Formats: sequence, structure tokens, C-alpha cells
Amino acid sequence: MRGLRRVALQLGVRIHENTAMTGLEEGKPVGIQTPNGTVRADRVVLAMNAWMARAFPQFERSVAIISSDMLITEPRPDLLNEIGLTSGVSVLDSRIFVHYYHNTPDGRIMLGKGGNTFAYGGRMLPVFDQPSPYAGLLQNSLADFFPAFADVKVEATWNGPSDRSVTGLPFFGQMSASGNVFYGFGYSGSGVGPCHMGGQILASMVQGLDNPWTRSPLINGPLGFFPPEPIRYLGSLMVRNAIRRKERAEDHGRRPRHLDVRLAKFAAAAGKADKG
Repeated sequence: MRGLRRVALQLGVRIHENTAMTGLEEGKPVGIQTPNGTVRADRVVLAMNAWMARAFPQFERSVAIISSDMLITEPRPDLLNEIGLTSGVSVLDSRIFVHYYHNTPDGRIMLGKGGNTFAYGGRMLPVFDQPSPYAGLLQNSLADFFPAFADVKVEATWNGPSDRSVTGLPFFGQMSASGNVFYGFGYSGSGVGPCHMGGQILASMVQGLDNPWTRSPLINGPLGFFPPEPIRYLGSLMVRNAIRRKERAEDHGRRPRHLDVRLAKFAAAAGKADKG
């Protein structure tokens, strides 16, 4: 984020921090209401990820709000050198609720896992601003991935909300009668790669271009909808727990239960969810 900020400032972008949007007035120009005044702009891009569903009720069923939880160890550059984890490259596995990790310049391991806390009704829960309640699960994963770090002190844990779309893919669109309010979200916890694509799509839409980005099938808004509550919440927990049991069995060389395999497919094939 600091790198993006530096480049934006070099390009002449003005950044207004600590200026919460409290409302949106459609029109030409668009009015973005804040606690101390209104900012007016010819075109607006809403890039709020998990917060979109709470700010704009029409998107409430387009994503499920799920935590991604992380830990970071104390510095142990000696151990990193021993195991050869020195590149700083971010790595993730191919699970539905992925693990991801990388080493830091001062010799720590940062490891995270998605798919833990599910928010009923897409709410922003207080736990999203607190230490992770899944510290034990994260430490077990750390020891499994890096046995040399099994007894290394964990200095901090945290978590935050991510927006899981029905298909697992982000989606983009335009949401005002004036045709000048654009959005993109639903990165589903895997946004580091697709966010470059998302930036190209949104920049092309804002400029009114006709190019491969604006002809993408991802620009037609949500690609599906989750069931209403409480079905979404209860179903999400049932599928999450089945995925955990399935992966635990596979990790230990056991055949997962048939029911868990069937339930896990609901997440892997989420694109077949309700379209209405």
C-alpha cells in the first residue's frame, strides 16, 4: 500500500485519508458525502471490497463476508537461511480456503489462512479488528509447513474481512442512472493477481473505452447470488466444516468421508448457485 501511495502521489493523485464516505449523491457530478463536507467528481470508482455489501444493500447477497486470519513470528533469519526461505515471494496453496505465506526482510514468517469466521448477513464484526480467534489453527499450520518454526514465538495475530463471490471471481459494473459510478469487488481472498486485471477493467470503463477489458464477461455485475439468511450462514458453516474435515483427512493420508467430499463441492462449484 505504501508503494501504491508513493506512485499515485508521483502521478499527481490527491489522497484524502481519514475522510469517511457517509453517503453518495448520484448525478453529474457525483457527490460523495463526508462528515465535513461533500466531494464532487465527474466519475467515481467504488473499490471497497467487503464493505460494498454493507454500504449498498443491492449487493448484500452477491458476496459472503469471510475472515482471512494471519500470524507473524519473531525474527529468526538464521532459521530462514537454514530452510532456504529467503526470496520474499508470496506463496499460496491450491485449497479452497488457501494458506499463504512469505518471509519478511527482517527474518520473520507471515502465514495466513482464509475461510474462518463467517459474518451473518454480511456484517462487519468487531472480531475483524481484533487478534485472530484462530491462532491455534494458524500455529498448527505453521508447524506443518515449517517444522523448524514449530517452537518459534508468534509475535502477533490478526484478521480481516474478505468478500467471497458466488463464483470466486471478481465482478465489475456501473451502478448509477447517470452512468458515472463504477465498482469492482468480489476478489474472494485471491486479489493480489486479479487486482491488476481489475485496475485495467475499471480504468477502461471510466474512460469509456471499447477494448478487450470492457468486453470482458466480468463487467456485467454480480455473476450470481447467495441464498438469503439464515440459509447462507448455516450453509456456509456446514460447507466450511466439511472442507476442513476433508482436507484434514487428506493431509493425514486418509480417505475423506463421502459426505464431506460432496459438501465441499458446493464451494468449489459455487458458480452454479442461485442466479436470482
